[in-house]
Amino acid sequence: MSGQTLTDRIAAAQYSLTGSEVSRAVCKATTHEQTAPKKKHLEYLIQATQETNVNVPQMADTLMERAGNASWVVVFKALITTQHLMVHGNENQTCIKLFGGHLGS
Repeated sequence: MSGQTLTDRIAAAQYSLTGSEVSRAVCKATTHEQTAPKKKHLEYLIQATQETNVNVPQMADTLMERAGNASWVVVFKALITTQHLMVHGNENQTCIKLFGGHLGS
């Protein structure tokens, strides 16, 4: 078993059904499993910041939603993922667009 909880699997499936691969990757990077976010999910998200057709605000919304989770593991992984994107993602896409809309909230 991969260590993902049923909640993690359901959330990932919901994002798959809505067609949001970026949100699905955020969900997979921020599971309840007490390990670091998987490298493949972080790399996918970094690559997504390089693309022009990716909905970066949706990525930010999903990360903010995960950061508000009741589980400290999910919150910590959401913060790790956010920091990783800020350091390694496309600076034109990430820094301003990712959290610009959330700074006042």
